[in-house]
Amino acid sequence: MKPAVGERIELEVTKVVHGGLGLARYNGFVVFVRGALPRERVVAEVVDVKKNHSFAELIDVLTPSSMRVPHIWPEAEFTVPVNQRAGGADYGHIELGYQRALKTEILRDALSRFGKVDQSLVDSVSVSALPGDSDGLHWRTRVGLQINESGQAGPFAEGTHNVVPVSSLPLAVDEIEALGIHTQDWSGHTRIRLVKPSGSEPRLILDDQKEETITEHAGGHDFELSDQGFWQVHRLAADYLFSHVKTFAVESGAEPQRAHWDLYGGVGLFGKALLDAFGSDAAVTSVESDAKASAYAEKNLSGHTNSRAVPQDTLSFLRDQVGRPSDIGVVVIDPPRAGAKAEVVDLLVSAKPQAIIYVACDPVALSRDLELFAEKGYQPKSVTGVDMFPHTHHMEAIAVITPA
Repeated sequence: MKPAVGERIELEVTKVVHGGLGLARYNGFVVFVRGALPRERVVAEVVDVKKNHSFAELIDVLTPSSMRVPHIWPEAEFTVPVNQRAGGADYGHIELGYQRALKTEILRDALSRFGKVDQSLVDSVSVSALPGDSDGLHWRTRVGLQINESGQAGPFAEGTHNVVPVSSLPLAVDEIEALGIHTQDWSGHTRIRLVKPSGSEPRLILDDQKEETITEHAGGHDFELSDQGFWQVHRLAADYLFSHVKTFAVESGAEPQRAHWDLYGGVGLFGKALLDAFGSDAAVTSVESDAKASAYAEKNLSGHTNSRAVPQDTLSFLRDQVGRPSDIGVVVIDPPRAGAKAEVVDLLVSAKPQAIIYVACDPVALSRDLELFAEKGYQPKSVTGVDMFPHTHHMEAIAVITPA
């Protein structure tokens, strides 16, 4: 028997699944509860009912897990009414080490179920902290806040457009929180974006303010980009990913004299890592659909005579390569959350690269793509999980994929 929308039910939670939701059953029917932990007995209010499952919001914890801690953000605690709970830190009530244990379990489950990855590799995978991130706080270099009709700034409540005024920003880097922007009156405005570039002061971007160029540092290099463009949000992430992509490229055994691709390349972070790996004169192509980001990539890769930035989406770029002579070394792909998908995988494999380094922000999308690669004769050699988004359910993973 299905529960009804609006009904409050008692549940025993058995596990946490992809998306950070607690899984329980009500008369055998699956219920996903936001904010609930394994082995907890809870009261939840049903908010949506589908054919085979439903979603519910946590109302009370009757038997708390020993891993439940006071939320890092008081405005996000489950005792706050649902439509007033600050969104953006959905693991903030979980002991930090246990957060990573849950993420490890979710990543392994995805690799096994959706990726059909060899179990010995799956068992070796874990999600670890970024080196230098001791408590998972004050890591966000990009913060977006909405403004309500009273001029108060804050995040939306999870799953709503209700602005929640907050007294702190525990995930923002210290320089952003110290501005006190979230406590000021912003009447007449609709949104705020705060950006803390490497080595310079924080920037305040109001509403549709004109973009400006900033400089970020990673891997010993400077990167120019728009203050409203994409950059790794964790203060330590760009350096970490640059280092690992460079190392994996070198260890792949790919021939430096081959051509190397950085697909979904942004402003050229991984393209530069490939140049560090294979030499300043290596033939590196950065492919990015956003014309502004690609123009910045062109600047960031300038001075390397055999490198170029192509303002084109990855799929059309790969279609253009069909039938051309192929001599590809390492390909780095960093696709959007939905993953690369079948046609990109098919076309990429047809180019016969010596190695693929896949940087992923979604474990299920990564795993589905790994199965597609395996069907074409490319297998994951390693998968590295890293907690780039502490106190949230998100994670990053880097897979090294080579011909079987």
